[in-house]
Amino acid sequence: MITDENPANRPRPAEPSDHLVLELVGEVPDLAGVRRWTGEVLADLTEDEIADAKLVASELVTNAYQHGQHPLQLRLRRTRALIRVEVTDLSPRLPVVGRSSAWVARGRGMVLVDRLCRRWGAVRHAVGKTVWAVLARQPGRTTTMSTG
Repeated sequence: MITDENPANRPRPAEPSDHLVLELVGEVPDLAGVRRWTGEVLADLTEDEIADAKLVASELVTNAYQHGQHPLQLRLRRTRALIRVEVTDLSPRLPVVGRSSAWVARGRGMVLVDRLCRRWGAVRHAVGKTVWAVLARQPGRTTTMSTG
């Protein structure tokens, strides 16, 4: 639970006109804020699509905070068929799918992403990396939001 109510430590949109990018600040991730923002950005999707996107965003952000370096960005993009979740940080270390175990409290994040998403991967940059994951949308749904 985050008890620091300092507004500087809350997630905020990168640019007022761009609601698809969230700058993540602070030493501890505001996962409730990440899930809330994801739900707001994807509000016109089905409950299942929103729940899946919130889970993937939370897991990628958690992984970046545990194994990456600040600053961090969360990006959401979507088309009629896909939802893409991206998290960028300054670490060159790529994520790996660990072994999930009922006796170990950690190591399940990328297992969940791997099982839930159509595909996922990472792209190294000159400094840092972007980890991305793609969720399939439910057939027949349309979107009114720009895909960015």
